[in-house]
Amino acid sequence: MLTKQLAAAPHESVASALVRLKASYATGGLDYVCAEAMLKLVGPADSQAAVSYQRLIELELASMPAWLAAVPRGRRALRDALTADARECFRRAGAFDDNPSPEIVAFLDRLASSARVLANLPLVESGRQAERLSFELEVSRCAALPGAPAVEWVALDDNSAGYDILSSLWVDGRLARKLVEVKSCRGRPLRFIMTRNEWNTACRQPQAYVVHLWDVINGRLHELSWEDLRGHMPVDQGDGRWDGATVTVSWLHGI
Repeated sequence: MLTKQLAAAPHESVASALVRLKASYATGGLDYVCAEAMLKLVGPADSQAAVSYQRLIELELASMPAWLAAVPRGRRALRDALTADARECFRRAGAFDDNPSPEIVAFLDRLASSARVLANLPLVESGRQAERLSFELEVSRCAALPGAPAVEWVALDDNSAGYDILSSLWVDGRLARKLVEVKSCRGRPLRFIMTRNEWNTACRQPQAYVVHLWDVINGRLHELSWEDLRGHMPVDQGDGRWDGATVTVSWLHGI
């Protein structure tokens, strides 16, 4: 468009032409500043054009575009989820090349990775909220235990400990450690994932270990002991070794 403007008025200064161009954008309800920024980003159609389009697409991730959820399912699902304009942008980025280069594959993998991270954000936020509820509950409960040490929100500093909160309880008339692993669930039936590290920690200290399972929908807490869980955990067989298990708790308390 700028080229046409200058060609129509060869003696007009570039500054003057730009003023008229901005006015034409404004009249048409378009955003000249945004268009100018995109033009600078994409640049001329040369060997780097595909990389420029990739940068544009990755900048779009912050707005959580509708097509993002389709990326981890592969290029066919992505193509079906795109509008015509977006599909053309991806084509120019090289995403649909029949024989994509390693750089194109890496670009698609980055998009898929970002999609998974963004999809998991609500789960992470729900988990942290559940941890806060358990932490506050344990702080309140321990306030009535004479000599109980301060409750620690362990998961904030170390998520490999095998539990989230270090609290206290009475055992045989004395204070003992209480290890709380926090889970949250908003579906039915109630279920959660237990990692091998968490279960190993529970088995090393069965009397101290509990799982706080928060029913997000009903705002209810179910405290599960090692005894509650042990009959529902998998076992290693032969050369097979489990790393994570989904535990459904419909068997407990009529849930």
